Amino acid sequence: MFRKTLILGLFLLLSQFLYAQDAIIDSEKLNKAIDYYQQAKADYDIKTYDKALSNFLLAYELNPNFSDYSYGVASSYYELKDYENAKKYIELTIKLQTGQADYHLKAGNIYFKLKDFRKAVRNYEITLANLNPEHPINTQSCYYNKAVSHYYLKDYTNAIHDLSVLIEEDQENYNAIHLRAVSYLRLGKKEDACIDFHAAKELGNLKSQEYIDKHCQSN
Repeated sequence: MFRKTLILGLFLLLSQFLYAQDAIIDSEKLNKAIDYYQQAKADYDIKTYDKALSNFLLAYELNPNFSDYSYGVASSYYELKDYENAKKYIELTIKLQTGQADYHLKAGNIYFKLKDFRKAVRNYEITLANLNPEHPINTQSCYYNKAVSHYYLKDYTNAIHDLSVLIEEDQENYNAIHLRAVSYLRLGKKEDACIDFHAAKELGNLKSQEYIDKHCQSN
């Protein structure tokens, strides 16, 4: 009986020792990941995206359950124009933490570059539904890319809606005004289109004159 108790005690002590060792190793890995991440952010800030990518990947490999690391990898691939790998890592990021506006904005931009406009629209919608003042984003670029995505999907009504939101915020955004004009034209709303073409031209959009010559001579 004493022998069994002694063996059990030794086993428990060994288990506690091994657990403590694992905790030390895990702590070292996590701290090393933080170091790589901080260096990666510094590299990213000065636009040395290849170095940033290497360090984000090292951080991610040490701690793949922290969404900021995979997001850093995705962002670096995006800046390096490797959109397929950017897609892979932004999808991993969103699996770890969905509903965060900046993550979905990046996803929208990646899908936009890959011409997957339906997924782009969906992620822009999630972005705008989850705005957080602690993580400010450029809503104008979000609305514009969302509008362009709708346009390529031939959803001109929603394209016009998004562009109108933009134009209300910035009445001199001639690219948005021009695209809204083209969207009106696609819906057969020639009068509205021509008003916008003339406004865009006055603000400096050079393409608008071609549409005016073709569609608005009587306006």
